Formats: sequence, C-alpha cells, structure tokens
Amino acid sequence: MIVNRPRRGAARAALVVVGVLVAAACSGSSDPTPTTLRVMMTDDWATPPVLDAVRDFERAHPHVRVVMDKAPIKGMLDSIKGSSTPPDVVQGHAFAAAAQGVAQPLDDLWDKHLKADEFFPGPLDDVTFAGRRYGVPLDTNALVLLYNADHFRAAGIPLPDRPMSFPELEQVARGLAASGGGRAALALGTSTWQTFGWVGANGGDYVRIGSDARPDFQFDSPEVVGAIGFLAGLVEQGLALPPRAADTHSSDVFALFESGATSMYTSGSWDIAKLRKSQPGVDYRAAPMPTGMTGATEGSAVGGSSLFVPKGSSQRKVAFEFMTHLISDRYALRLAQEQGRLPVRSRVYGDRFFQDPILQVVVDQLRTARPERIDSFPDAGKLLAVAIDQVLREQRDAEATLQEAQAKAELTVGNP
Repeated sequence: MIVNRPRRGAARAALVVVGVLVAAACSGSSDPTPTTLRVMMTDDWATPPVLDAVRDFERAHPHVRVVMDKAPIKGMLDSIKGSSTPPDVVQGHAFAAAAQGVAQPLDDLWDKHLKADEFFPGPLDDVTFAGRRYGVPLDTNALVLLYNADHFRAAGIPLPDRPMSFPELEQVARGLAASGGGRAALALGTSTWQTFGWVGANGGDYVRIGSDARPDFQFDSPEVVGAIGFLAGLVEQGLALPPRAADTHSSDVFALFESGATSMYTSGSWDIAKLRKSQPGVDYRAAPMPTGMTGATEGSAVGGSSLFVPKGSSQRKVAFEFMTHLISDRYALRLAQEQGRLPVRSRVYGDRFFQDPILQVVVDQLRTARPERIDSFPDAGKLLAVAIDQVLREQRDAEATLQEAQAKAELTVGNP
C-alpha cells in the first residue's frame, strides 16, 4: 500500500519504491511489476480502518499493490474527466459520475457478488442512474432534526416523540422563541443538500431522471416551492436565522446551535460526538425530519458517499473486489465506531454500538432518506443554489424565484 501526499515529490518517489519492494516481498514472487490498483478518496478517509482494510486486501491479493491518492471532494469528477490514466476506484457519488459520463456500469458484477436488498434504499440510489448500477455504496447518513432539550423544557414544550408536520414545527418554534433568551428557534444553511432534507420531507424532489437519462427538473413543483417557502416564512417571522452568506456552510449552523443561539438545526450523526464533547452538560437529542405541510410524508436527505470505477480503468474486476472488501461488515463497524461513518447495510446495525438514542433516530430516518440528485447536472444545480439563497437570505418570493430558476435550467441543460 502507498498513500500519496500532494507536493512532496521526493518523499512520494521514495514511498513508491518502498511500496514496490514490500509488495514483491509479500507476494513471494520475483515479479517486480505487480498489478497496481489506484484508489482516489477524499482527504479525511486516510484513516486506520481504511488503511488496515487496504493492507488486508493486499495480503489476500499478493500480486496487487494499492496506491491511495487523496483529493478534495469538490472537483473530484473534473480531475478525472478526459484523463488518459484515470484511477481505478474513485470516491464520490456514483450516480453523478454516471450522469456526467465518467463511470462504468457494474450491473454484471452486482448480479454475481452483491444483493440489493441488503442495502438501505438511499445508498442504493446513490449508485443507480437511469436504472443501472455504477458503483458500490461506501457510507451513509441522514439529515435529522437535532434539538436542545433544555430549551424545550425551559419553554414548557414537550419533547418531540414523533415526527412533527411543518405547521406543528412552526408552533413549536413560536413557543421556543417566546420563551426568552433572545435566541431563534432554528438555524438554516443554504446548500442545496441541506435544503433537500426539507424538500424530501415535503414529498418533493429537485429532479426526476427517466430510463432515458434525461432530467425532468422539479424546481417549481408545489412540493419544492412549499418546502422552501415554509423556511422563508420562518425567517420572515424571526423564528429561524437565515444563512449568513451565499456560501454558508453546515459548520456555521453548527456553531450557532452549539453556542445556544438556536434551539434546533438539521444535521446528521457526524455532529453528535462534537456536541457531546464541547457541551457535555447539555441534553442534546434528535427527532426525525418534520413530515411536510400535510404531515403525510416521511423523507429526508441521505448523506454519505459511494465508490465507482471510472471509464478508462482496465482493473474493473479487482476494483470491484476492493470496493466490496472496504464495505465488509468488519470495516463498516470500525468506521462507525471510530469515525461515525454509518454502514450502508442494515444488518450491521444489530451491534449494540447503534443503541445510542440519537443514532437510532438517524437509522430510522435512513429508511426514507433519498439522495439529492441535482449533482448529476451541475449547471442546473448552480441555478438552484442561487435561487435558494435568494429566497432564504434575500427574502424573494419563493414561487417566482424557483419558476425563474426552472426556466433557466431547462434552457441551459436542454430539458424538453
């Protein structure tokens, strides 16, 4: 195994030489040129569980040397488009890679080696485009409503023991804001993914993709307009803090919640450990995403990532073996325990580690959470992001703004 680090030419060359020698020694063969499997993952995945999985894979495949490359998630697809020597395994969203013509279909290998009913529906959707599978789910998560139970008690509001509808959440927000302390009930981010948690909870979708792979944008649908308009209404009433800027990140929303400036925000299990460490005396809890305007829909945004094999890679089968090895139960459990990355197979959740009350809420939400597929069409996604910002931060009319974004998306991407 080799882990490449950017901008360290000499060190990298030395690592390559050492890696070749070690691989040859481990294989017990005099062949100096073992098969090289290039794996590109994001910076934060070069961790003990992953590195141990790589070593075990190399031991089980003595003629394979794994070279780990690290890269930021943004621009990952652009970095491999048109490459004459692409990596063999890439982390990202397989459906987006397929939509942009970068990923190889893997249906034949799925049929032989994996069972779709073992996976949560959201992670399975993350590797599916136009009815075909283009990757293997790696990890997952789901957007839920995290809240400060102490604030609820101080306001005399019962702790939510079931999903609230949007109108019920608005009533709770009024009670929290009226209880004093100068805090808002809710903090909002501005990303299309964070907003999709509310859109999915209202039964909507940004885009629907048919078997012909053509997009049917839904920006101006009643479900999307209703969800984003609902959030804008909370901001207008002073019940929610709007995004601070056009590029407001989840870390900004987390900071507001952690400081006690808000009582609720939407996030996933990755923030649980940080909250408990920074504020050990605060009673933080989780509730499912609200169930839309009518209270009849259960949904959310699924998080996590997947792995895919780029077009141009000649190591398709061994790449698939590596991907399935990395998501085996042993490493899936370690990634959850050591890094908070949730498994994509439901059977792993039988371990007592997942008995944590907040994790149980997240796991229940995984059954209805879906991926935000606008990443498949980046130009349309940029238009949508601008529209969401205009509605939430600039308080423009939701219906008119989203209709305008819809029209531009159809022209730009060629939607019929």
